[in-house]
Amino acid sequence: MYRFFNINKSLVNLEKLNLKFFCRNYSSTPAVKVKEDVTEMGKYFEKISLITPRMRKKQPQKPPFAKNLFVGVYDTDVLTYPQLNGEDTQTLEKQISPVQVRFDNLSAKESFLSRDFMEVLKNLQLFGMQSSQLHNCRELNVTEHCRFNEILSTVSSTVPGLIYNEFLGIHALEKAGSDEQKSKYLSQLHNGNMLSAFCMTESENQDVSSLSTTAKLNRDKTEWILNGTKTGVINGSIAGLFIVVAKTATIGNKETREAKLTTFLVEKDFEGITINSNKMLGIEGTDVCDVTFRNTPVPKDNILGEVHSAEILISSLLTQFRLSCGPACSILVKKLLNDLTKHCTHTNIGQLSISETDYVRSIVAEITLSAYAIESITYLTSGLLDEYENQDCLMESSIVKIFGAEQACSSASKVMDILGTPSYKKNHWCNELLMDALSYKYLNEVGENLKIWIALLGLNHAGIQIQEDVRKLRNPLFYAKDIFKRMWTHRKQQMDAPDLKLRLCDYVHPSLRESANRLEYCVLRLQFATETLLARHGQEVANQHMDLKRLAECLIDIYVMTACLGRASRSYCIGLRNAHFEMMLAGSYCAKAMQEVKVKLAQICDGPFATNDENYRTIAKSVFKDGKYPFEHPLARNF
Repeated sequence: MYRFFNINKSLVNLEKLNLKFFCRNYSSTPAVKVKEDVTEMGKYFEKISLITPRMRKKQPQKPPFAKNLFVGVYDTDVLTYPQLNGEDTQTLEKQISPVQVRFDNLSAKESFLSRDFMEVLKNLQLFGMQSSQLHNCRELNVTEHCRFNEILSTVSSTVPGLIYNEFLGIHALEKAGSDEQKSKYLSQLHNGNMLSAFCMTESENQDVSSLSTTAKLNRDKTEWILNGTKTGVINGSIAGLFIVVAKTATIGNKETREAKLTTFLVEKDFEGITINSNKMLGIEGTDVCDVTFRNTPVPKDNILGEVHSAEILISSLLTQFRLSCGPACSILVKKLLNDLTKHCTHTNIGQLSISETDYVRSIVAEITLSAYAIESITYLTSGLLDEYENQDCLMESSIVKIFGAEQACSSASKVMDILGTPSYKKNHWCNELLMDALSYKYLNEVGENLKIWIALLGLNHAGIQIQEDVRKLRNPLFYAKDIFKRMWTHRKQQMDAPDLKLRLCDYVHPSLRESANRLEYCVLRLQFATETLLARHGQEVANQHMDLKRLAECLIDIYVMTACLGRASRSYCIGLRNAHFEMMLAGSYCAKAMQEVKVKLAQICDGPFATNDENYRTIAKSVFKDGKYPFEHPLARNF
């Protein structure tokens, strides 16, 4: 009876379910949505199937190499020059080959505004090259990206536009953009349908902390109102998206006032934007403009990152941005060398080719050294970034930018010395390359300012670690015992003959022993000069710009020596072509650099009165006092 009752109940429920099912109102609309979803899903799976897995494991983060040189700590692992494994090298060459072939047929003066050129870049996937393959990008590491940048740099006049769009545009959005911002802007940047322009520099202010461009919330607190003018904006008139750094708050009193900066995403179609093109000396294929924002409304959702956090974002972008100067300058110097070689080979003085004269040979050798050194520091730095997790290489990449730009300008000037009057013509190839080289030295980031920044960053790092020693040196009467002990232990440093205890020669090929000893001498003398500067000036060391410049230049030479030695040693050990010449190049650079470092560090250790520093300060005060050249004409009389 119980079972019969349950069966009947089940039949009743089933009947109700059938009635409900057959009485439902159905739509006669075709099921297109399902078909569309299936199609999109098919495309997605097809895209995934074409992706090549990139398994890259990094080692744990190491202490910063360049900063530790200020305290005499030398990481010998850096002398093992980094390299790609065999499989990655083959893959890279396959990817590079079609790009190389296409760029060989492009003019060095190719306009960045050209639609055809933009199509070339799109078809070759040359936007967002470090972005994921899911976005139809190449997913390169830093070293591979540097290799691609070498190819792009053959079209020298367009390079700044590509660099700024890549490292200050796409990378900024990938690091700090929200999901909505990425979906709105990144896909357009990746496929080249939109370009970005990074707006930070102002004509009156080189210092980021004293920007005059402001952004304030409106009364409803729904939008930010942007006001100010940015100068030297790369891609200014052709960009669809401006990444603008503006002051959003000021804290502290008049003496310790500090600006809080925020980064905004400003679309070109927003109100109140005026663009004025600038005419530059070089980089004719790059668009450079002044951009004025006058009461430009920016939605709150268009803040990139957090409010008041622009400094953090900028700092995270600078490492690869400055490193990108290395491949560009390397290719520029090689162009100079190759064209100079052709000229000298076909130019005679009487019956003698000028390629056989000592003067020309010395210039060619110096330019060759420059090209080799730029390449070496570029790929050493990229290798450190690829090898170690979140490696602090901001100082190293700044060295690449400073050294690369200086050597490019210097090399172009040397070539003009040989070519003579024809090279002074506006459209001469060497003059154009010189103008392009100057952009890396002066546009937006001035090399001399970066040198002082490098020295201050290094002294700050050293001061934290040796503050107790510095305190004793600055108060000798209270620590007489420690001072006498230091005088004994540092007696050889005082004689400019430090003991070589680091044994750097054990980490390179034995043929480079003498060069490694020169490098070690420079490292130990840099440590002593750092301690001397901090002990002599204390916190006032920040105002000793002449000594700071010398200190930074010595650090740059030491880093370049390290890169050249490591690279030459590796080449010789694995038997690369012309490796014996690389050994000669590395040895020549180390000998040259050591002499320069020796003089500069001696000037620091001897003090301002042993140099012309005090004389220069007095002369400059006199000029500023009069506001002009203060001295009488050599033909003047007083009777």
